[in-house]
Amino acid sequence: MQATSRKSDHRGRCTACFCDSMSTRTRAQEFPMADVWISVQAIGGVGSEVEISAQEAKHALGARRLGTGDSVTFFDGFGTTASAEIIDGRSRGGERFARVESVRLTPRVQRTLTIACALPKGDRLATLLDMATQAGVDRFIPIDCERSVVDEEKLARNDRWQRILIEACKQSRRAWLPELVAGGSIAEVMQREAIRQAASFIAHLAPTSRPLDVALRESASHASAIVWIGPEGGFTDAEVSLLQASGGNVVTLGAHVLRIETAAVAAAAVFAQSRLAVNEG
Repeated sequence: MQATSRKSDHRGRCTACFCDSMSTRTRAQEFPMADVWISVQAIGGVGSEVEISAQEAKHALGARRLGTGDSVTFFDGFGTTASAEIIDGRSRGGERFARVESVRLTPRVQRTLTIACALPKGDRLATLLDMATQAGVDRFIPIDCERSVVDEEKLARNDRWQRILIEACKQSRRAWLPELVAGGSIAEVMQREAIRQAASFIAHLAPTSRPLDVALRESASHASAIVWIGPEGGFTDAEVSLLQASGGNVVTLGAHVLRIETAAVAAAAVFAQSRLAVNEG
């Protein structure tokens, strides 16, 4: 069999295949560098130098073998993103620096989604926050239900939950960080949320439940929506009645009983499609 010679381009990359003989540094260059998103506290104007924290530098730059001259995207979680180029210099603490080349402001979506839900057991709250953020949820509110209690100790780990939200935004290229809202009983949360005048939907399997997508189309005039998701045992009849009394609509996310985090992601996916349809219309 005749051997195939390998040719390299001007960067030393193998043009015949992506083989194991390529250096780690070269393989990393095949990825679009601007796809690397980095969370920063504040973004200056074009030409300003922004510090990349040691944690972000180790995670985002180290894993991708990025160095001087490579491009990254900064985001502050409040709609501002920036294309930046890594420059020389590393502090003793491991921080790096990059120079801003362009800045973009992304407006917040006009129709927002709030998920008010019972807390899932174990570490499944992390899964809920991660996946629902990627799916487009704008606000999260933990609620006390008759068949569940808000775990205050779990909620106190705010730094961890914020980190999960940030990582999910980086993964999904999302410029706005979701909001973690203080929880409470259903009645307390209802009272606080009333001022938002959001379309209210109760995820509840019942003969009268309508598909969420249908209910969303009928409520397109509302600026925002809130989906209430109960604990593993579901809402009690009294809780459903309480939510309905304040204008809540009973909806279904399908024919099957879902876990809390699954229901949150399913609701977010349906809402995302509804939001696209409204924008296109």
